[in-house]
Amino acid sequence: MRDVLYEESVNPYNLKFRKTVYIIYSVFFWASVVAAVLLTMFMLFIAFDIGILILDALIIGSSVLIRFFGNKVYYCVDYIFVTGSTRIIKVVNYKRRKKMIIFEANEVKTVGRLWSDTFEKLSKTPSVKKIFATPNKYPEEGFYVYVNQDGTNYLIIMECKEEFLLHLVAFTGKGVVEKDYK
Repeated sequence: MRDVLYEESVNPYNLKFRKTVYIIYSVFFWASVVAAVLLTMFMLFIAFDIGILILDALIIGSSVLIRFFGNKVYYCVDYIFVTGSTRIIKVVNYKRRKKMIIFEANEVKTVGRLWSDTFEKLSKTPSVKKIFATPNKYPEEGFYVYVNQDGTNYLIIMECKEEFLLHLVAFTGKGVVEKDYK
């Protein structure tokens, strides 16, 4: 087989809105961090009070939650195919990269379009773990890849171009393409 390198990145539909929400989350995060530091300094140097300690703990907890939800809002997904190996990476704020899943071509069981009969049947199976490898929760157009990795079944919902799947099918064989694929 020949060596193949194919990369693709998918952005959310409403990118400007998500960036605005991410900036708002960031402002609240940094404001809560500053408030937590100031309260901690007040407690250590001026007066220790259990009410201030509880308030400080609530502010620290809220800053953790704000950061968590901010990372869920503004991200894109990179699909990288390198000679039989597929890497799906979540890129938060276009800076930090987080691995979603890595799988080999021999672990792929089925490939097809979203919202087909096979996809509906697989998505209703309780033992299958769903991975939304798209910044849009349920895209109208897209593909799925059904993978069995170390005994665990994954249904990966992707919003990639068909060219990506052509490279994947070239390494897995045409037998993985679903029967009702058009």
